Amino acid sequence: MSLAFIYRLNGLLGLFWASSLWFGTDMMAAAYGWEITRPMITMAQLLGTSFFFTAIVFLMLPNWTSERQLKKATKTLILLQLIFLTVQVFHIYTKAIPSGSMQYFGIGLSSLFIILFYWKSRA
Repeated sequence: MSLAFIYRLNGLLGLFWASSLWFGTDMMAAAYGWEITRPMITMAQLLGTSFFFTAIVFLMLPNWTSERQLKKATKTLILLQLIFLTVQVFHIYTKAIPSGSMQYFGIGLSSLFIILFYWKSRA
């Protein structure tokens, strides 16, 4: 498993999240027990668009850079993913979102990608 492959897997996961935010806002809100509103749908679609952009970068970055440059970029991307993970844990801790198996799976998956990025960027 190469660093480029991990980037592409992470990009595919981002595309999944983007599509779920674009098309699954009702289902997401229901899972949290939230009432769906037009502003919520708008914000979810905007967030989904940013996930889409980020996913494309993760998918394409291995094609745009050398292996050495990819390893260098990974340091910054690990930091950004740690920030994203910290925000998710913070929202669970403050009960802004309910804790449950889906959230813990997401935390585990994000942690796994951080570990894989770190491991393969050091190889």
